[in-house]
Parts: sequence; structure tokens; C-alpha cells
Amino acid sequence: MAPFFRTNSPEFDFPPYSGLPPIRYVLAAAPRSGSNMLVRTLWHTGRAGFADGYLTDTHVLDYFERWGFDTADPAGLVKDYVRRLMTVRTSPNGVFGIKVHGEHLPGLEADIDELLMSPRYLWLRRRDRLRQAISHVLAEQTGVWIVDGVYLSTSRPHSEPRYDYGEIRRHLSRLDAETRVWEQYFARRGHTPHVVFYEDMLADHPGTVLGCLRHLGVEPPDALPDPGIKRQSGQVTERWVEWFERDSARREPVMGSSS
Repeated sequence: MAPFFRTNSPEFDFPPYSGLPPIRYVLAAAPRSGSNMLVRTLWHTGRAGFADGYLTDTHVLDYFERWGFDTADPAGLVKDYVRRLMTVRTSPNGVFGIKVHGEHLPGLEADIDELLMSPRYLWLRRRDRLRQAISHVLAEQTGVWIVDGVYLSTSRPHSEPRYDYGEIRRHLSRLDAETRVWEQYFARRGHTPHVVFYEDMLADHPGTVLGCLRHLGVEPPDALPDPGIKRQSGQVTERWVEWFERDSARREPVMGSSS
């Protein structure tokens, strides 16, 4: 059976790694924050592991097909799964990473700090929440989540996007919840993550990646690779921004009016 993601297949494994990787990190992100772009670049350096979303259902199913697991203990299953991942997804210099969305934290059967044994954290954020929410709505409606064409086939939309003010507003609320989850998580544990903003990554991609490598304590390569992922914003996004701002203004209460 073919994997959901080709990059989960053995051909993309690093050489077998034994023992606990000395550098372990979590890429804390939210949907449509540019995490795939950052993950790909860090991976292509060959020095920062391959911090994919291994705790999501589709990734877990891919590796279940590869390895199978026979424990009935959910927490033990997650721990065994992560240890097994470390053997194949740790770069030769001993760096292992994993990408986690805030919305997945409450459903984990094990604490991420315990799973990775006190990892370092990169926190990828996006200042323009409206365009981030619109990007999420567009991806859900069209089925196009990533424009790759190298490791994933270039997806064609399975439906035309349809502007929906309520859906965009709902995704804005989800993004607020994502931010709160990570803020509370870091505060409870006393962590200070290395914060990366999507907009800064677009403006200075090399500088952003080098900052991440420095935080991880990883020596950068002589040249940084291209992530191989295209931005998906365009005319539809900008048109929806205009429509959403128009509709929001119409819904703003008039000062002094009675309810």
C-alpha cells in the first residue's frame, strides 16, 4: 500500500541512528503558517533532522503500515513510535525534530516534553492572521494544501473556492485558540522558544533558517537549499481580503445605537 506521503517511505530515511539524539526539537506551528517551507529547508540542509507532522493521523498510519505496533497501552504506543522514528529520522549529526500544531496538543496520549525528553522549541507564527485564515479556507475548499511537484504530485483543485465570511471568521477564532494553546504551554513549562514569523521568513529566508540552526546549536552548511515549495497566495486571496474587510465593516456596531 502506497503511503499517504511519499516522504514517509524508507527512501527518505536517514542512515540508522542508535541511542538518544543529543539535539531534539519541536517546531510549534499552526496551519498555513509556512511550516512546510521551513521544514523542507531544514531537512535539505542534512543537519536538522526531518521535522514533519509525525503525530497526525495520516503520518501515524503510514508508519503503522511500515512497522506495526502490538501494545494496547496508548501512551506506551506513542513513546515506542517516537523512539522508532528517532532511529530513521535523525540526521547523522544527531538532530531529531517533529512538527506539532497546537490543536493536536490536547489529544496527545503523552506529554511532548516527556516524549522528546526536554526538547528545544521553534515557534513559527504569522502576523497576518486574516490571510492565514483565508489560506486555510482555500486549502480546505480546494484540497490543495501544498504546491510541491517534487515529492508530492502537483495537486489540482477538486472544487472552485467559494468566499464565505463565516468560515473565515471561524478560522480566525481557531488561530486565536492555537496561539493561546502554545502561549499557555510555554508559560506552564517555563520554555522560551525561538520565535519565527512567516513574513520574516519570506523577506529573509536564509537569515531565518540560520537563526533556527543557531538556536538548535547546529553548524550551518556552506549554502542553504531551496525549500522547493511555492507560495499559494494570489488574486483570490487578495479579493477575499477586500471582501472580508468590507463585510466586517458592515457588521461593526454603530456607536450610540441601541441593540
